[in-house]
Amino acid sequence: MIVAERDLEFNFTDAIEAIKFDDRDIHSLSHCMKAVDFVIEFDDAYLFVEVKDPSHSTATPHDVAKFKSKVTSGELSKDLVLKFRDSFLYRWGEDRLNKPVHYLSLITLEDALLNNLANHVRHNLPAAGPSKWLRQMVIGCNVVNLETWNRNFPKWPVRRLNSTAQDT
Repeated sequence: MIVAERDLEFNFTDAIEAIKFDDRDIHSLSHCMKAVDFVIEFDDAYLFVEVKDPSHSTATPHDVAKFKSKVTSGELSKDLVLKFRDSFLYRWGEDRLNKPVHYLSLITLEDALLNNLANHVRHNLPAAGPSKWLRQMVIGCNVVNLETWNRNFPKWPVRRLNSTAQDT
């Protein structure tokens, strides 16, 4: 199944369903809840995918610098956590969380910035929860760039449709 965010195209070949979750026709509470970009269903799990593409074809150096400051200030980490939590709650309300959930964020920046961001996101997601919980909220959380995504998830390739954009 093919889904796209701006000029990035994802191919989830083995998915049962791949939806653009932040579409207003699908996520009808966008006025009060955040949403991940995609929810992908597989036989044994769900994958929540958030995409941030500061390297898109129309990005200016100023746009990229502003985005990087959101990374270093912790603002982006908080946003990624809220998108996951709100999406999880929304799907829970739909009774659509009968499988483990994995969270992947694709951010088109260099690895050095993403490692710290990934640690902050993991730390602020209640993965295991208290001992009273019977289920984990999230099984795994990764924050990767385009190169790392394609290297680590070759079964789900991502390609840039507009070849003029440069990943930073």
